[in-house]
Amino acid sequence: MEDVRRPVDGELCGHVELRDGSWFALVVFGAVLGRHVTRQDAVDQVLAEGLASLAERWTLRGADGFDEVVCIQEASERTVTVALGYYSMPGVPNLIIASEELQAGAWSMHR
Repeated sequence: MEDVRRPVDGELCGHVELRDGSWFALVVFGAVLGRHVTRQDAVDQVLAEGLASLAERWTLRGADGFDEVVCIQEASERTVTVALGYYSMPGVPNLIIASEELQAGAWSMHR
């Protein structure tokens, strides 16, 4: 994965990665934002949507059939912490997922 940083302040916005002839725009923890023909299109999507997408609702799917709407509470290059449920409020159970688990297919996240 290649880091994509905001030009103004160097903030990590996400990553781009070439897979099977397509460029993928990825959020900081590795979930897919989009698939593109060119690297620049993927970079543009990461810069436009990467950080903002962390405030959206996502669907978390597990290899075991788990399927739930989640809210991202914290994200880094290594992990993402999600609130299990439509809202992130005190007392809502959460789950910490390692980026490696997403890459291996144990979990997937979709907007």
